[in-house]
Amino acid sequence: MRLSILGSIAILPLLILPTMVGALVDHAAFTESQAGWVAAVGAMGSAAAAIVIGLRIRHLDPRRIAIAGLITLALSDVASTLVGRIPVWSFLALRALSGLGGSAAYAAVMTSIAAMPKPERGYGIFMVFQFALSALGLYGLPLMLPDIGLGGMYLGLSAAALFALLLTPSVIRRAAQVEDPSIEIHMLLRPAALLAMLGIGLYETANNMHFTYAERIGVSFSLSGQRIGEILGIATVLGIPAAFGVVWLGDRYGRLLPLTAAVIVSAASLVLLRNGSGTPVYVAAMCALSVAWAFGLPYFQAFEARLDPGGSVVVVGGFFTAAGGALGPALAATVVAPDDYGSVLVVAIAIYFVVTCLMVAASRLGRALGSNGDARGLQNETRI
Repeated sequence: MRLSILGSIAILPLLILPTMVGALVDHAAFTESQAGWVAAVGAMGSAAAAIVIGLRIRHLDPRRIAIAGLITLALSDVASTLVGRIPVWSFLALRALSGLGGSAAYAAVMTSIAAMPKPERGYGIFMVFQFALSALGLYGLPLMLPDIGLGGMYLGLSAAALFALLLTPSVIRRAAQVEDPSIEIHMLLRPAALLAMLGIGLYETANNMHFTYAERIGVSFSLSGQRIGEILGIATVLGIPAAFGVVWLGDRYGRLLPLTAAVIVSAASLVLLRNGSGTPVYVAAMCALSVAWAFGLPYFQAFEARLDPGGSVVVVGGFFTAAGGALGPALAATVVAPDDYGSVLVVAIAIYFVVTCLMVAASRLGRALGSNGDARGLQNETRI
């Protein structure tokens, strides 16, 4: 549980992304496109940390990584309280640094869970806490922003990171025990691993495209900020039992089938959102998207962990996840039009289709690798 709380705090800016984007627009006079790029820059910092750590994860102590990451996260969030009083490029650099620190702590959590006997259940519990914290933030932050402002929001994020330092003893401690300096590269360059990492990256690209503008889409549906916060909060709460469903279901039906079902539900929800209007449509779409995200992502991560229980694939998969988190807002900011989010939704739907194709191919390659008895690969794990 402590491990899941730590990891959730590390990515808290992502968990409350729609409200933070809306806050920059409403309280700092950012345009919608500028606010989207702020989110993208933070994800770029996350991606940079994930790739560096993932390429050396067997040679590093995850607990030290978590501590360094959380300290970096706390300091950069404190400095972000200067938004509006410092040049925009300086603020963007701070958000990139925040993403880098959070990603380092997140990577330490991910490699700890990858070492568990049943990683899909560990990732399911982790997802429960992510959605619980996200629900709390999405509901409560809009109510507090008029009083605390952006400065108070960033101070709160910093305080949460400092609290998470108390939880770092839950991270596994591992001294360098690998003699081959390139073993991570061998793991990562296998076709199944490459396809799986690309698949999860594009999955997060599509997810973050619609998530970035979820609050703005609600505004285009003529909903008030408070009402949108309530809906997003409720939708996020519904993700909690979906994540518990992963813990209960485990690998009973493998991993490909559950994650494919999640992708299909997500795409169908965006079709509904694209062609519908009114509060009922917005509520139904947001709730379905939340459930699908909470249910699907742990299976993507468990898929990676089974390809490499040592953690290289799942940590570098974090690079692709973060890259997707950066590409999603950036791509959405590129195609969005004032008060028109249809293009954002259509592009996300197309990406979901590509994700399904990639994961089917990765699954077939993974089974072939397992049946060949490759000890450096699936370690006889064929149920993908």
